[in-house]
Amino acid sequence: MLSSDIVENRRGPPGVNSRSLSSAHSAADLEILREIENVYFSSPADFDAARYVLEHAPAPPTCESIEHMFTKLKRQQQVVSGKALHLISQQRDNCDKEFAEIQNIRTQLSLTLQTCRKAREHLRTASNHLTMSTFVILANFRKRQIIRSVLKCLELLRSLRSVENDVTELLNKKDFYSAIELILKSRKAAAAHKEYACITDLSNRLQDTLVLTEEKLDSVLSSLCFKFDKDVFTKLRRAYGLLGKTQAAMEQLHMHYSSAVNESSVAALKKYTGEASIDTKFQDLCASVPSGKAPACVLDLCENLFYIMRSYYLLVDWHSKHDEEPACTNVFDIQKNVSREYIRQKLKAGLLRIWHDVQGKVSIFLKSSGLEDYPFEKFVQILGVLRKLTQIGEVFCGDKSDVLEDFIKTQSVVYIQNYHRGRLEELKLFLENEAWEQCPVKSTFNLLNLQEFKQFKKYLNRSDGVVTKNQSENASSVTSQDDSVYVTKYFKYDSSSSPFDMFRNENTTNDDIFGLEPDMPSDDSEDEPDELKRDFVEENDRHGYATTGNNEALSPSKVRHSVIVANTTLSVLRNCGQYLQICRYLPQTALEVVVLMNQLYDYYFYTVHTFFTSDLDVSSTTLYTTKLTALLKRITNSLENGGSENRHFAGPEQPHHLDLSSESNLHGLSERIVAVESVIFLAKQYEMLQPYLETMVAPHQRLILEHFRDNTLAVVADLRTPVYMCSASKSIDARTALVAMSQVKWDVKNVAVEHSPYVDMVVRKLQVYALRIENISNRVTLNREVLNSIWTVVSKYVIHLLVEGFSNATKCSNGGRGLMQLDYTQLLLKLEKISGLKPVPHQDYVDRYVKAYYLPRKGLEEFVVEHPEYSTKHLVALVSCACENKKDRQALISLIEEKEIPN
Repeated sequence: MLSSDIVENRRGPPGVNSRSLSSAHSAADLEILREIENVYFSSPADFDAARYVLEHAPAPPTCESIEHMFTKLKRQQQVVSGKALHLISQQRDNCDKEFAEIQNIRTQLSLTLQTCRKAREHLRTASNHLTMSTFVILANFRKRQIIRSVLKCLELLRSLRSVENDVTELLNKKDFYSAIELILKSRKAAAAHKEYACITDLSNRLQDTLVLTEEKLDSVLSSLCFKFDKDVFTKLRRAYGLLGKTQAAMEQLHMHYSSAVNESSVAALKKYTGEASIDTKFQDLCASVPSGKAPACVLDLCENLFYIMRSYYLLVDWHSKHDEEPACTNVFDIQKNVSREYIRQKLKAGLLRIWHDVQGKVSIFLKSSGLEDYPFEKFVQILGVLRKLTQIGEVFCGDKSDVLEDFIKTQSVVYIQNYHRGRLEELKLFLENEAWEQCPVKSTFNLLNLQEFKQFKKYLNRSDGVVTKNQSENASSVTSQDDSVYVTKYFKYDSSSSPFDMFRNENTTNDDIFGLEPDMPSDDSEDEPDELKRDFVEENDRHGYATTGNNEALSPSKVRHSVIVANTTLSVLRNCGQYLQICRYLPQTALEVVVLMNQLYDYYFYTVHTFFTSDLDVSSTTLYTTKLTALLKRITNSLENGGSENRHFAGPEQPHHLDLSSESNLHGLSERIVAVESVIFLAKQYEMLQPYLETMVAPHQRLILEHFRDNTLAVVADLRTPVYMCSASKSIDARTALVAMSQVKWDVKNVAVEHSPYVDMVVRKLQVYALRIENISNRVTLNREVLNSIWTVVSKYVIHLLVEGFSNATKCSNGGRGLMQLDYTQLLLKLEKISGLKPVPHQDYVDRYVKAYYLPRKGLEEFVVEHPEYSTKHLVALVSCACENKKDRQALISLIEEKEIPN
């Protein structure tokens, strides 16, 4: 091998901190380590590496194979050596530290040994030279005791004179126990040394000092109601225990808490009422708060009361941690246990009493504040404050705040009803001024893209809009648990913060007002989707059309997905989002909120029907389904004779700017499409919310949701037929077509080979209609579903037109019947090609009618009875032409007239 190759292939172990090694080199070394057999890592005493290599030498042992094996083993040895060196270097600092520690310990041991040796030498010297007389020691000790007794008396007299100053100093340091102990010891000492004349006066002064000290203790005790300090309370508790007034102190503390609730409530209101008399009642103060300042006032009121509740909560928590000593059998300990149990019961009862006082103060204020007149934002804020207060109450004492929640519910229902009426007035104004133009939104747009529904994303599946299984079972409980954890955090720590701090943040919006839900990572986390602010695509892509390589827009029929919404549709959804926010704050009003949301949809649905079927000139017998008719009747009755919240609420007036008469735009077909499809889109969004709403209402109230879903949302697609028929019926002049059909001779003897001229006329009209639909597609996204709906209605109109024309024939031969079949077959083939419908719907309607001409007398009778979808005129014309026997013909006509089929 060449020397250059040897140098190139020779690899030494890697350096400890070398940065020259590439990631590929490190990976190669790791791979080499993995390839080393485990046997090489055995103990040298148990394993002979050389022998193992010789035993596993390649066979036959060619130079090339041996060189390869040698190179491989050498490379493995280099990698292992480098890795070992690297690991040793990594642990070098730790090794140096441990070695230094060992040296330090060694030095300290040497010093300790030396000290012990010196101490033993000194002890030995002292024992050998101690020769002082024992009696001298005792005499001196007696003198010292006498002197100490005299000094003790003098020290007592001196200390008794300075007790007042010492007590004051200890109280300033909040060392209450030492102050009480000093006074009690001084009194005891004074009683034991009555032989001194100065002690009598001093005893009286000590008693006064004790009284003043107790007053100081009571003052400090009352200050704990506003801000609990466990260290201060511990000192107070020891001081009262020393005085033997633990239970009395607890009684006094509860009185202080009641006073603190009143004082804090009045202080919160005085900031907004100006100077108020001390004797002014709390209710009068509430009435004097200006309505514009009421939201801020209720926030301060709740916050002040929370600080008192937190102080009491920390007090109870302190006792639960420090009063858990085991019970004993002796009389003294039994008395302590009885006292401890009394205090525990007193604290437990105090939780409910303080919470009831808090509820009473807040309720009195709310009754005087007039919630129903607040703007929505302020009302939502107050709801958030009150909801937070109920959470605080639940954490504080486990109470569900029934009194406060019932009051909030009553006031909220009144507010929601007033607010709802304002939204209906606003919706009426929007609908009367709506241009019915499509908003440029993405094909994936839904209500979750709106700011008002941001906080509901965690409960709705983004793909299909349904509540997941776990969320549907725990949608209400999870939030409650999260709230409890969130509020408990503020109770645990005594600080200046409170759960109400979020309401003082200017950046807090309605979506964040709960302050509990973490931000959800999402690609569309912006407050408002871009498509609602600007045109998000270029013109071709704006309408959702696919494009070819030549940049030629394909037919609208190629569009798979599109969302057609109007501005008013988004307004309705935003209102629903605001309603649901109220529902989140007040779950007990969920049913009322759901009913009002449904009324918004009903009003929107009813308005679209009223506006865009006002020019319907076709009989509605076959256009309206039974459910659609019932739905419209229900909404009409609701608007005219509804509940008190919308009694006699008038529908919107037909807007003058809405042009439904121009033939060039197919009599407002684009506006009709936007209106109807926006209603359908709105229904789908309501369906997305249904599973979530089911979790909000009580189980016995879900029938209302099911009824609305089955009898309203499921019926919305039926609105397409009457609305689109207003345009379809004008696309072909029915009178001209019927005149052309009447000119055809249906009594020909021979079967025709070509269709009638009126077929070409109708086809030309359909082609013009299709071209104008293409023009409309420049303004409205027409996907396959929308186009199919339009052409289905057109086909329904054409087929009924054929039956009407065929029924006008007074004479019809077998050849004429064949011509009828030829005509409608050709027309349907053309219609299928133009519309893209395969097959054309409703064609059985004309097929059955034409084939009925061939039926015998009994077959005609069965046809008349079994097919009520045909009008009396159609059936009479059929019988008149098909039945040659006059007697049979008259019998069948009588049967038809007896059925009273409406025309």
